[in-house]
Amino acid sequence: MSKDRHEKEAGVLRSSVIAAAFFALEGAVLAAPLGESEVFDWWDNGIITVEEATEILDLLEEGNQEEACLLAQTYAQETCDETASGKTRAGSTLGKISSGKKSAKAPTRPDLTPHGYIDWKGRIDSTGHLESHRTELQVQFYRYTLRLGSQELLAYKNLGSEAYFGDVSTRELHSQIPLDTLWGTALLYPFGNFHVAGLLDTAKTTQFRLGYGRRGIASVEAFYWHGFGNIQQASDSLQARIHSFGMQTKFPFGQVASWWQHGQKFPLIKVQLHGGEKKERDDANAGKTISKAGQNGAGNSGPSGAVTYSWRTTAYIHREEFPRYARLSKTIQRSRLWGSQSLSVKAPNLLDTRVSADGTLIEPLDADTMAVRLKLGAESGPEFLRFSASATCRDAGSNCRQTDWKGGLNLTPWELWALGASVRVRHDRPEGFYPPHLEFSSKFMDSGQSYTKFTFILPKGRPRDDMRLRSEFLISGEYLDISLVCTFKDVHRLHLTPLRGFAEAKVRF
Repeated sequence: MSKDRHEKEAGVLRSSVIAAAFFALEGAVLAAPLGESEVFDWWDNGIITVEEATEILDLLEEGNQEEACLLAQTYAQETCDETASGKTRAGSTLGKISSGKKSAKAPTRPDLTPHGYIDWKGRIDSTGHLESHRTELQVQFYRYTLRLGSQELLAYKNLGSEAYFGDVSTRELHSQIPLDTLWGTALLYPFGNFHVAGLLDTAKTTQFRLGYGRRGIASVEAFYWHGFGNIQQASDSLQARIHSFGMQTKFPFGQVASWWQHGQKFPLIKVQLHGGEKKERDDANAGKTISKAGQNGAGNSGPSGAVTYSWRTTAYIHREEFPRYARLSKTIQRSRLWGSQSLSVKAPNLLDTRVSADGTLIEPLDADTMAVRLKLGAESGPEFLRFSASATCRDAGSNCRQTDWKGGLNLTPWELWALGASVRVRHDRPEGFYPPHLEFSSKFMDSGQSYTKFTFILPKGRPRDDMRLRSEFLISGEYLDISLVCTFKDVHRLHLTPLRGFAEAKVRF
């Protein structure tokens, strides 16, 4: 028994050392916002599985852009900007809570005219029927916001004070760790640089928070949860009290949260770090380095001629159990250590070249080994002709037995018309190369955000074996947005059969 225990402890120590080295070498960068069309692309490409695609699509449907981006980094080795879609980022207001002091500039009077939007989203299965759908109505007037549909919530905000009545969750409770949806009342009141907040739901679940923060510098918040739930040692009719404690902090280069429930051996920890650096290359500022570490815009290209280095790291750490009210994706639940990180370098003066290195590290709860996936990519060329290439090691633990090689080009002969082509080949030792996966696309754009795109997909390299068509439509106007993405199969037989699809209609008033 002693020998087994020492071997287990050595394995844990070895895993920790590997993880520390891995996090020290890599990070994750912000890129384009994540949408359903990108998820369909990875799905059609065979990069992600049905279960993985469904997880990401479910999060996008809920508006949880941050967690969807984390899964995209894990499953598809693709980074995205969780703040660029216009959706509220969970936990993003921590550290931005008003101090309660009057500003030197007189506050503007809130708009008394009701305004808002109606949003409908739906997913289509292979039979052409609705697999799931979601409707949301949001109306804003004065200092109130009313949401009806998938979320029923009435919110009130005034000079840093907040009050919520209805479905409250991650955004309303400013939690860095995703939460379950609870029905109740949540309040927040600032005084000076401090703030107090609390929650009471219909199941008598209570939460209390006390925080301190300085705008633009740092903040820290401690929280306590109390609720009731069944435990295995008790009978079904007996409920046990649940106590949990935690702390979350935010600073210029990231945020860290820790949450421990009474009776559990190890807390749930979430770490997010990011930063970057810009180096001027023009003659007037030769050799000058501008540090941007810790700024939210670390992924921007910066001034013309500036070489930009950016990185981002995200990690979840827990054991077999985690706090009851935490809502984690299936991959994170099954992982003792889950990490996603990448590094990006942009050189505008060198044909706008961009080089990135992405990596994910997962240590499952039921295994002593780590799954490490690495990807190296590059993109370069003038604006009208861009070339890209990438190599993905699907499992570094097996000495990269399976490797994906991908190359592509994007041609823009005219301002409103773009053509694209890509080829991805998977190599397996000792089986060799699989049939290539080919894609050809044509995109027509207007002067705004509206576009139409058609992509012909050859999963097995030859049209007669299999051919698919993915169509994308986006109509964006002042009062109406319509989006439709659909993948069809049996195209080589001239019989279009829907394989999967997504539709959204948003009306603003």
